[in-house]
Amino acid sequence: MKRSINYIISAMFLVGLLSLEKEDKSAYNGPDRVSFGVKIGLLPTGGLTQYSLFYFKNERLMGNQPVDLNQIIKIGTGQWPIPRSNVFKKIFEDNGIIDVTLADGQIIDYNSAFDSLWKIRFEAHPFKHELGNGWSQGEMRPSLKQQTYIMERYGVRGYDQDYFVDSSFFKLLRDVLDPAWINNYKSLR
Repeated sequence: MKRSINYIISAMFLVGLLSLEKEDKSAYNGPDRVSFGVKIGLLPTGGLTQYSLFYFKNERLMGNQPVDLNQIIKIGTGQWPIPRSNVFKKIFEDNGIIDVTLADGQIIDYNSAFDSLWKIRFEAHPFKHELGNGWSQGEMRPSLKQQTYIMERYGVRGYDQDYFVDSSFFKLLRDVLDPAWINNYKSLR
C-alpha cells in the first residue's frame, strides 16, 4: 500500500514537472519582430494612405494590423511600446528616419515624408488641389517606367493592394525626402 502511494505521488510529481516545462516553452508566442508598412492609392477608407503594423516570427510574415499615422509615429519615435511587447525603441532613428536641420537651414522631418507619399501615385492631389502637384507622370497612377522603377526598387506591384513593408517602407520614407531621388522619379516618363 505504501509503495502504491509512493508511485502515485512520484507520477503526479513528474506530470507536474512536465506541465511546468511546457508552460515555460510557450510563455511567449508573440512575434519576434514588428515592422511598418504603407499602401498608397484611393482606398476604401477614403484616404490616400493606409498604414499597418507587420508581425514577423522566424523572419516569416505572420500577419498585420491596420493602424493610423499617429500610432505609427508614436511607436516609431519610441513614445509608445512596440505592440505585443513592453519595449520602447526608436525605430525611425534606427532606420535613418530622423528630424534634422541642414547647413542651409532646411528642416527635414519624417512628417514631411508622410505628407509626401501621395505624390508618388498622383499627378495632383485628388481631393485637395491646393496641395499642389505630385511626382507621378500619370493622373491616377505612375507612368509605366515609374511603376517598373517602384517594383524594382521596393518590390511593390499594385499600389492599392500591396504595402511598402519593412525595409521598403523605410527606404521609401528616406527617398521622398531626397531632392535627387524626387527629380529622378519625376523624370521617368
